[in-house]
Amino acid sequence: MQAKRRTQPYDYFDPVFDGSYEVPIDTEYNLPDYCPDIQKVLTCRVIPEISSYGVSEDTLRCEGMCDIRVLYLDSKGDALRCCDFTKEFSASIKVKAAEEKAVAWIRASVEHVTCRAVNARRIDLHLAVSLKALAVVQRQEQLTCGLEGDGIERLSEHRKGSRAVNALSHQFSIEDRIPLKNGKPPMEMILRKEVVCRATDCKLAQGQLAVSGRADVSFLYQSSVDGALEKMSASLDFSQVIECSGAEEDCLCDLRIVAGENSIQPREDDVGEYTSVDVSIKVFITAFLYQSCEVELVDDAYSIQGPLELRYTQSSLLAVQEVYSEVLKKKCSLTATEEDIQKVLDLWCEQESVQSSCEQGKLSYRVRYTLCLLYQGSSGRVLYLEKSFDQSFVTEMERSEAKRSSTISQTDLWEYRIADKNTVEASVETWVSSLLYNRETVKYLSSAGLDESAAAYPRQPQLQVYYASAGERLWDIAKSHRALLSDLREQNELYDDVLPDARPLIICNR
Repeated sequence: MQAKRRTQPYDYFDPVFDGSYEVPIDTEYNLPDYCPDIQKVLTCRVIPEISSYGVSEDTLRCEGMCDIRVLYLDSKGDALRCCDFTKEFSASIKVKAAEEKAVAWIRASVEHVTCRAVNARRIDLHLAVSLKALAVVQRQEQLTCGLEGDGIERLSEHRKGSRAVNALSHQFSIEDRIPLKNGKPPMEMILRKEVVCRATDCKLAQGQLAVSGRADVSFLYQSSVDGALEKMSASLDFSQVIECSGAEEDCLCDLRIVAGENSIQPREDDVGEYTSVDVSIKVFITAFLYQSCEVELVDDAYSIQGPLELRYTQSSLLAVQEVYSEVLKKKCSLTATEEDIQKVLDLWCEQESVQSSCEQGKLSYRVRYTLCLLYQGSSGRVLYLEKSFDQSFVTEMERSEAKRSSTISQTDLWEYRIADKNTVEASVETWVSSLLYNRETVKYLSSAGLDESAAAYPRQPQLQVYYASAGERLWDIAKSHRALLSDLREQNELYDDVLPDARPLIICNR
């Protein structure tokens, strides 16, 4: 006889891919006629930008392009020049095949770059783009929460967890024109650009996700008046309302926003000067929604009629604690060894990565990034310096029981000052957002039935006295004597699951 099984649905995100994928790129570039010859390459800045991505059958496909800008000194060695070009890339990442629709998130970064001038007109470039990706499929599992049958006793356990509500991927574009600020000279060309998208507010209600945020745009350009370098920055606000089935106020949202393919193009005014830029940004929004729940699992069962054949299965139970955000601040120093610093032309961060871990009420971060300095030396020459930093941070998390963390981040320069003639002191900020959670493997009964090959227990009512020890579980006593747990409680007036002290117990087998 098979016991009737009662189940409880549990929704979860099954990752079909969670990791990194490297795309190597090797290319050569010949300078156009309008670019002067190269005497020395100072630095090559590569920004990989995602154009599109999606999961089809067993493949996560990603298309993108690299914005490449090479800063160099001209043939005389006294003027800073820039050549810029793009290089497309694509990736086909194998994932676990799934019939359901998968939702993916991808962030691109540069793993390493090698750039050299083969001659005065040609550049040889080797780089690797790292794609950090997460692709999930929402699935539902039927957890055993009850067994019904004559003479069958079950032991259940209630556990708190988080169920997957929904996952979505959404993209849109921002287009705007940004005029140069008052007093800034017209531009000749853009030497460096930076585009970062961040959320400022996120609301869930009535099946909708409302996201407000801003795109921070900054760039370094060369003046068409005297060739001096000028910096420009602006923020573009955006808001999106996205249909999201199941979204309610009590849901927890792991929100990830990435600036994808973008362009900042100088625009000519009525008198033929470039006094504004046209900005176009593709923005990708990915959201994973969770909701607190309680699941009941059947851990054990027995029958007073005969041996019970038990079958178990395993599942992964997720318990999301919170999404925790903070800004990590650190001061760093760069020391020039070639020449004293006369003027800082530009300073920025590159190749940022953050690793996090959560244990014993502490959230630990390891932040790596490279500070890049473009400056004018005491001789008047333009020089370049870079230095990598590896910083550690620890945050005390009061009352937090999370043992795991998943972190997204963005590192940027906040401010800097020239400390002395050859040292620049910079304040760097890393914004981090961490999903804090626990994940455990749970074992529960998937089915139970009387073993037909085994003889049934003899049906002879018995009354016996059992001398129990302190700390014994009532379940273990009832199971070992093939008695109903309810009878054991009623006959001995017991209300707890564990005996507080040693005592004799009356056990009546029906």
